[in-house]
Amino acid sequence: MRIITGKFRGKVLFSPPKNALLRPTSDKVRESIFNTIRDKVKNSIFLDLFAGSGAMGFEALSEGAKFVLFVDKESISIQTLKKNVSLLDVKKNVSIMKKDVLSAIKNYKKIEKRVQGKFDIVFLDPPYASLLSEKVIKALAYFPLLNENSIIIAEHSPEEILTDEIKGEHLFRKFKEKKYGKAVVTYYLTIDSVENYDL
Repeated sequence: MRIITGKFRGKVLFSPPKNALLRPTSDKVRESIFNTIRDKVKNSIFLDLFAGSGAMGFEALSEGAKFVLFVDKESISIQTLKKNVSLLDVKKNVSIMKKDVLSAIKNYKKIEKRVQGKFDIVFLDPPYASLLSEKVIKALAYFPLLNENSIIIAEHSPEEILTDEIKGEHLFRKFKEKKYGKAVVTYYLTIDSVENYDL
């Protein structure tokens, strides 16, 4: 797996062993996502949930993100993330949290201690069979560590249909959805930023 764009372009990342039950986001999907959000990435604070090898978060750093928090509960993911942090020499720009994603969101004080500021971009890629995407986004709707113009991106199975709006303390509105074979990527913006975004 390689970094596609930005200052680390062409760098080959460590991947989890092939027998690990992890499914990295494909190069094609990553490239499409960053083509969509590129104008929001520079100097952003990025949250990579179900991080796996961290390909999305490291791509964000390559594109100029200021800081990335990786969250994953699997030991093999944490080991792979640490290897990639060393490979890219980005220790000062990342934090790695070994924790269940929903638990981490609900117990946000532990995240708050690791991050100076609020998140501009959140990416989540739960196991497809878990059908967890909407549940996680609903939890994020009550997550206080989001900026008013944050963007939420979910990669999920076509079998999981995400609603157009998700309401909580934040209001998320779906503004784009695209299918790539067995993957679907759905994008949400907070309601305040929808009017100012080129749809």
